[in-house]
Amino acid sequence: MLKCLVLVSVFVLPAAPVFAGDASLAVQYFYDNLGAESGLENRDRFAGPALEFLNAADAAWNRDETLCLGFGFPVDAQDFDDAEIARTLKLDETVDGDTARVVARFNNFGEPSEVEWTLEQTTAGWQVSDVASTANDWRLSTLSCE
Repeated sequence: MLKCLVLVSVFVLPAAPVFAGDASLAVQYFYDNLGAESGLENRDRFAGPALEFLNAADAAWNRDETLCLGFGFPVDAQDFDDAEIARTLKLDETVDGDTARVVARFNNFGEPSEVEWTLEQTTAGWQVSDVASTANDWRLSTLSCE
């Protein structure tokens, strides 16, 4: 009887939002939903410099349809093979207090890629505060829409 109660309790626990858990789960969301980084409905997954850049990119687009970012920053590329990325994705998480670093490693069209995510713990959970590629030498916090 006790086994049944334990098993049932596992299935009735409410599901928490993805971005309220571990930092790597917050990053995993963007690889499970490639392209979601540009959706206004996902702005609550960002904070700090990353949110500032995305808001500036939105303002530039609304002003004169200037495209500030011509690639998908989760995959560090314009084109991607979502099946290959999903199959090869590995996330390495390091947490130091209210800051986390998640390194996403994956293959895209047979080429190894690495994207570094910086997150901060807020009342809303882990939020992305910066994203960077060392291979292509960019960081959201240093990009400009001007």
